[in-house]
Amino acid sequence: MSNEQEAAPTPARGGSGLTFRLGGIPVSLPWSSLLGVALIAYLYNDNLRIDRSDLGQVVLWSLVFAVLFYLSILGHELAHAWSARAFGFPVHQITLWFFGGWTSYERRIASAWREAVIAASGPISSVLIGLAWLWFARSPLSGDSTLASVAALLGYANIVLGIWNALPGLPLDGGGVLRSIVWGITKDENRGTIVAAWAGRAVAVFVFLLPFLLAWRFGGRPDLVSIVFAGMIGAYLYAGASDALKRARLMSRVPALEARGLVRPAVVVPHDLPLAEALRRLEATGARAIAVSDSSGTVVAVAQEDAVAAVPVERRPWVPVSSVSTTLDPGARLHIALAGDPLLRAMQDVPATDYAVHDDTGTVVGILTTKDVEKALGV
Repeated sequence: MSNEQEAAPTPARGGSGLTFRLGGIPVSLPWSSLLGVALIAYLYNDNLRIDRSDLGQVVLWSLVFAVLFYLSILGHELAHAWSARAFGFPVHQITLWFFGGWTSYERRIASAWREAVIAASGPISSVLIGLAWLWFARSPLSGDSTLASVAALLGYANIVLGIWNALPGLPLDGGGVLRSIVWGITKDENRGTIVAAWAGRAVAVFVFLLPFLLAWRFGGRPDLVSIVFAGMIGAYLYAGASDALKRARLMSRVPALEARGLVRPAVVVPHDLPLAEALRRLEATGARAIAVSDSSGTVVAVAQEDAVAAVPVERRPWVPVSSVSTTLDPGARLHIALAGDPLLRAMQDVPATDYAVHDDTGTVVGILTTKDVEKALGV
């Protein structure tokens, strides 16, 4: 279980499976989550104190346990979501999938302690859910001994889940807490992410080696199921930690981004100007882009290099520059002084391939391409 912080609003993720809303929060259960239910039922059925002579009852109660455990995981993710909402962070979606859950929300304030609370709320909720199930198992309400066995197993499973998620390494929630602690101490979020990501890699290696360590400690040999399961979980954790490390390295380059340094100086030409003349003006001014204006002088399009190159030289005097241009989104306008995170936010607000960059007077001075920004970030 992990939580995701997003800098800009993100629409709910689509995909096949069951989707519904809970407390106004979109919840998605991809079809792959059914594999998770089946896997949980298989892994835990030996721990249920039920009559093993009736295969139908074994399958039924194993599935009941798996479904209730998945609902407990939903409770874990809701704790993340409600904590985020309490801080005024919009929650985009909860996704339950094969390996657990994922809560996507938009961070409105960069705050280490808020992120720590949101991350810690998941493991804490799992432990509390586990204690509630244990109380139910020991209460007269459980009645039937089979139901009490299922409730007790749910209790222990949720407590283990909470402890597991509290391990200090990304993408686990404990890694989110570790990141926030380092962030709070150093005042550097990226440093916190890097420390927590390397810790996550260490946890992943430990998980992969765990069946072998247990076999060595208690004697015997690790069984194939344990090795495969530990390998799957370890691979997931290592990939998640590596992804967090990659994002941290990318974000470390954000402060150096400047529209002024990335903009391609542009020559503004009327839409009906022949391409040959537009290219002559481009060369004469030393510009690197051709911005196309309408009859009122407003820049509305950008000439595309590939389209320009595809026009034979002998035809360029007869082809209008507008025919090799793509229309600009009316909102794709950036001030030349934008830099760092505000620049990325402005681009995220209006996703586009090209942006017209203007100065304080509103005059378009160049074109900024998404490709150039991605190159500067090393994407």
